[in-house]
Amino acid sequence: MRLFVLGWLVLFGSTQAMANDFTSFEAKLNEAEDYLVVNPAQSIIILENLKELNTAPVALFIRWHLLYARTAVPTSHYDRLYKSIDAIFQHHQADYFKQKLTTIMSALGIWLRHAEYLSDAQISFKCAYKYAHNDRQRLTLTNSMALVARSQNDFAKARALYLNNLDLTTQLKLPNITALIKSNLGYLALDEGNVTEAERYFRSALSLNQNIDKRAGQISTGLNLLMVFLIQEHQLNFERLYTPTATLTHAFPNEAKQAQLLWLELGYKNLTGDFISQKDKHQLQAAYEQLESDKMKQLVAHYLAKKLDVTLTLPEPITAKEFTSPWFNLVKQCNWEKSL
Repeated sequence: MRLFVLGWLVLFGSTQAMANDFTSFEAKLNEAEDYLVVNPAQSIIILENLKELNTAPVALFIRWHLLYARTAVPTSHYDRLYKSIDAIFQHHQADYFKQKLTTIMSALGIWLRHAEYLSDAQISFKCAYKYAHNDRQRLTLTNSMALVARSQNDFAKARALYLNNLDLTTQLKLPNITALIKSNLGYLALDEGNVTEAERYFRSALSLNQNIDKRAGQISTGLNLLMVFLIQEHQLNFERLYTPTATLTHAFPNEAKQAQLLWLELGYKNLTGDFISQKDKHQLQAAYEQLESDKMKQLVAHYLAKKLDVTLTLPEPITAKEFTSPWFNLVKQCNWEKSL
């Protein structure tokens, strides 16, 4: 009897210790989530230091991967995003998976768009929209669908989606989504050669990101505004914005943003009459390959490369292709109530 009691106590103790371990694990997930907006690099450090992931309960396993996926976008580590989504789909029958359908489908759509599976990205975003819980999620997803339309060069559709969302985000007082939409409207204006309109949108987006202390947003809109100033040869405006933007960019683990900054720095060097060496040009060509998207490469090639006399190879036009992962059929069906 004493042996049985002792064994039970040992088992209870180990179970209790395991519960405590996962309480600590969950606390670390909370901490990582708190850092997502202001410093996703710190979120990555916290998440990667959690060693209990493979033994964690399914809900915590999925949550870890969703948080890791969310760090992938501001840091431009899209390979991490896909690996996490692929891991999450191992548990597509879990209740927690169904609770997080909108977030999962949205993250998948972002990766598909980045990987240029444009039609499949729209399928994923529409599935996410079907299970959206609130206006905030629906606004974010409509913005994502507009980004796909822009990638497909359907500027009229993209603009209509952005502007419809902009009115609603202003009414609902959602400054982070408003900043995102205005930034994307700025990109669209640059696509169409309207630099003055782009400046107006980027200025407004930067102000909103500064007010909510969103570091990734400040970097993106700051760099874009610097590019607009460079295009317009507004030297004083460039100099005023450069230092705070460069400081944030250098401290942020995003090679794509640092590559964009290098183009801006050497563009400013050229604007002020300094000599651009052959070594500088080689650095720009290498940085060009690190830019975050084909659209950004097109903007840099169009607006900056000629002034710097840098020869670039433009991205190939996007060709239609189909994503073929076995679990993607579930996304196409988008009917979890019946499939489980």
